[in-house]
Amino acid sequence: MIVQIKSKNPDYPDLSENQPYFVIGIEADDYRLLNDSGKPYLYPPELFEVMDPREPSDWVTEIGEDGERYAYPAPLNETGFFEDFFDQNIEQISIFWNVVNRRLSDAA
Repeated sequence: MIVQIKSKNPDYPDLSENQPYFVIGIEADDYRLLNDSGKPYLYPPELFEVMDPREPSDWVTEIGEDGERYAYPAPLNETGFFEDFFDQNIEQISIFWNVVNRRLSDAA
């Protein structure tokens, strides 16, 4: 899935207009993508126009208790994965960049 910010928003200075972003996953309906600083943060979908709605076939999708959607590639779908990533756990960092680099390579 590829999205683009609808318009510059001062609440999100780490996103640029006219920049396509690959959605890495969906968490509680928010999009996780690499921002302009290269960080995999969550953003509300209302900020974006969907340029390419195709989702990778390897995403594991789950629906939460309140109907919210979670979808990630299997290696990133472990509970606490991104907490460990942001805590600088080497294993999660390696897994993350392996998955993202492969996805970007496939898209190129």
